[in-house]
Amino acid sequence: MKITNANHPNALENIIKSLESKPDKGIVREQKNKQDISDKVELSTKRQEIQKLVDKVKAIPEVRTEKVEKIKEAIKSETYNVKGELVAKSILKSNILDEIL
Repeated sequence: MKITNANHPNALENIIKSLESKPDKGIVREQKNKQDISDKVELSTKRQEIQKLVDKVKAIPEVRTEKVEKIKEAIKSETYNVKGELVAKSILKSNILDEIL
């Protein structure tokens, strides 16, 4: 089967010639980009704020020693009283969370 275009017999040749005569847009863009390229580093203020917060959190001790000391003293003096219900709730809560996660 042969497909011909009787209305524009030289259409393909005309398209090829027009493409050959025009500069490639990619090359023009590439040349523009080469001229416009400049290295630039900008640190956002949010990044700086986050870093300050991270530093503050790292400065806080993981163990609150004053609270631990109070509890130790209460245990030694036998005045430390824990409700069994609170302990049970805490155990159940941690087990449920372990199963979910």
